[in-house]
Amino acid sequence: MPSFYIPLSGLNSDSTALNTIANNLANMNTTGFKSQSVNFSDLFHQQVGSTGSGDPIQLGSGTKVASIVTNFTTGSSNSTGADTDVALQGDGFFLVSDGSTQLLTRAGDFSTDSSGKLITTNGLSVMGYPSVNGVVNTKSPLTPIVIPKNQVQPPEATTTFSMNATLDSSSAVGSSVPATVQVYDSLGKKYDATVTYTKVGTNAWSYTVSLSDTLQAVTSTLPAATTINYNFGAAGGKVATVDPSTNLTITGGAVGGGTATTSAPALVPGETLAQYAQALNDALATAGVAGVSVSSTAAGQLSIVGAHISTSGSVVQTPIASAAANGSLTFDASGNLVGPAADVSGITFAGLSDGAATMNMTWNLFGADGKANISQVNQTSAVASTKQDGYASGAYSGFSIGSDGTVTASFKNGQKLNVGQLALGNVANLQGLEALGDGDYAATMASGTVTVGTSGISGLGSMEGGALEASNVNISAEFSNLIIAQRSFEANSKAVTTFDTVTQETINMIR
Repeated sequence: MPSFYIPLSGLNSDSTALNTIANNLANMNTTGFKSQSVNFSDLFHQQVGSTGSGDPIQLGSGTKVASIVTNFTTGSSNSTGADTDVALQGDGFFLVSDGSTQLLTRAGDFSTDSSGKLITTNGLSVMGYPSVNGVVNTKSPLTPIVIPKNQVQPPEATTTFSMNATLDSSSAVGSSVPATVQVYDSLGKKYDATVTYTKVGTNAWSYTVSLSDTLQAVTSTLPAATTINYNFGAAGGKVATVDPSTNLTITGGAVGGGTATTSAPALVPGETLAQYAQALNDALATAGVAGVSVSSTAAGQLSIVGAHISTSGSVVQTPIASAAANGSLTFDASGNLVGPAADVSGITFAGLSDGAATMNMTWNLFGADGKANISQVNQTSAVASTKQDGYASGAYSGFSIGSDGTVTASFKNGQKLNVGQLALGNVANLQGLEALGDGDYAATMASGTVTVGTSGISGLGSMEGGALEASNVNISAEFSNLIIAQRSFEANSKAVTTFDTVTQETINMIR
């Protein structure tokens, strides 16, 4: 009977509206959730006659759900501080994959698995563009973003250094100004490279670049004796000296009982290792240290052998430097550097004690703007700053996601490395997307194929690391819609009871 069918269609449609509103309210706190609204349309009309003028007389047959529209407006961004969280502001979706199927999501509450792969809450891989040596290649196929957790960044040897310095034009000829800059070898060992400026004449200075290499003691305990080796490296022109800041000392049993201590003499430039070993033996004898002997080895080690001996301090060697480590600087009458006219290259130091490769550095005397980093003025010599491009190895410490989706890992050596860039996707018809749950959407024939790019390309939005996009559910609007849907449901219910009463009265008339 149409009298019952028409309000029943309204009840069914209102029930769908109530369920949709309830689902919106249930997902008020769901990350990246997009609210929905229900649109109704009337059913077909039955023509039951016409007017005298020929106008059709049509009777409606109820209502139906015409569409359920998803509101894809951006939700507010809430800061969380978590490295793995990222909020997408603007158009587009994050691209995720289960390994075979590509999906879309606005939910940026990511995490990492045991291998460091960035994944969604339901385990899908977050996709992006790979990086090689810190350079992202957006022309490469998409790959899962992997965070280098539990990895150590290898060291990088210093290849360039510079210092912003002023030299005192009123300095006396022969006076020197030392300045240091920390540099690193290929194994990550840190050194203090010293540039010594010496005034040689009017507007003229010489410079010498030196590198101090501290040699650490290697100690092994024997049943009744201790051997301590200071590795000077193979012969080849190195000059080793006692570090004045630590004052190498040797302590052993005294000739008359007890203990005696002697300070090791400094190496004389050009002195052989055998000659220095003899000088140490003489110093031990003079101090009355008994049962200790010093010798040199073919491997370039200084061996100190004796019963119950100990040492403190260290030895410093100067590695073999190239000719470029020495030179001259000239200035014009205004204090501007005029010679050399270019950066000094080919400064090398060979024979490092840790076995690292020969250091090969360029001293950048000029900045990128062509202006000299060193000048001469009538004031006390000073070094304002130094800069170099090497670093030691460093363990992973965290990562961040930039507004363009670039994923940057940080290491404990202070270095940063781009490890990838999050990809974004969008479709021509958002309403054609299929909602799969867990915040995921699948492209369909109705939505069109996914266009892939990066932030800012083809209207795609930007990202905010350490934040999440909130649901765009408007609670005030939802409660208003809830009242409207409730009243509509009640009205349709009243129509059903009215038709029921009319039907009952009709049946009673028949009786």
